[in-house]
Amino acid sequence: MKFSTGYIILIFFLTSCINSEKDKNKNTSDTTVENGKEHVLSNAEKLEDYILALDSSDINSVSKATAKFKELFDKKDSLANDEGVALIVDYLGKVAMYATANVFDDKKNYESLVDIEFHGGTKAVPDEFESLYKTINSNGFRVRQTEGMFTLQTNPFYLQEQFYPYISDNFEIYLQQLGRENMEGYAEDAAIAIPYQSLVQRVIWWEDFANATKNTVVGRKAKEQYKRYFTALTIGMDNTPAIESEQIAAYFQDAYNYLKDFAPNSNSYKRLQPYITLLEQEKIEEAKALVPGLLNE
Repeated sequence: MKFSTGYIILIFFLTSCINSEKDKNKNTSDTTVENGKEHVLSNAEKLEDYILALDSSDINSVSKATAKFKELFDKKDSLANDEGVALIVDYLGKVAMYATANVFDDKKNYESLVDIEFHGGTKAVPDEFESLYKTINSNGFRVRQTEGMFTLQTNPFYLQEQFYPYISDNFEIYLQQLGRENMEGYAEDAAIAIPYQSLVQRVIWWEDFANATKNTVVGRKAKEQYKRYFTALTIGMDNTPAIESEQIAAYFQDAYNYLKDFAPNSNSYKRLQPYITLLEQEKIEEAKALVPGLLNE
């Protein structure tokens, strides 16, 4: 079969246009231009862009983010996977904050759904909440009751089922620790709700883990948790302040004594020692003056 020169030119032109369009689409989804240079997006960056476009007030957006993660990442131990799961964990926290009002009806009592995952399957879901609970559970949440209100909280079993095959050993340890703390609780009504021994043990656990995982994704997340607990150990919370009536509160005196015995060589104790000494000497204003420096180290 013979083709005219015009026909061949037309085919070449159409092929060029198609390839050009493909390249354009590829550049749009996989690359960005930074300082005049093309940057190929990593899978974590692609997931982050996808998550930014989701509606965090919609509980079902979590399952969409999870599906996108599995589309982008392979089941192998890698820092890239840890970065992706870290984004999912952060997004779960964001959705828990913004979607709660759209999930629960103020006129209904959801107490039967509280901690249902921690009863070994022996606690049945009431028929009236079956559909709702399925939505909550399939999007990585459980029901928590705090300050007289029902809220969403990350379900550690969801993270285990969906993401453990993808992450590093250290990130798995991180998620397991979060899960334990999730089940044990931490604060209620803006007050610390765990024994002082548990608070000190969490501070030291996160200090050690953050130090052991420096310069990694999980190390960065561990440091965030450490700062959270160290802050609580230093100044307390609104309804459990470290200083009451211009003197050290009994809970914190016990906590500091326990810290001295439990981890005297820890960085946490060394940082707090001058502050504790001033509190015990009832030099309250001088102790308060140290707080900004302690919390910003």
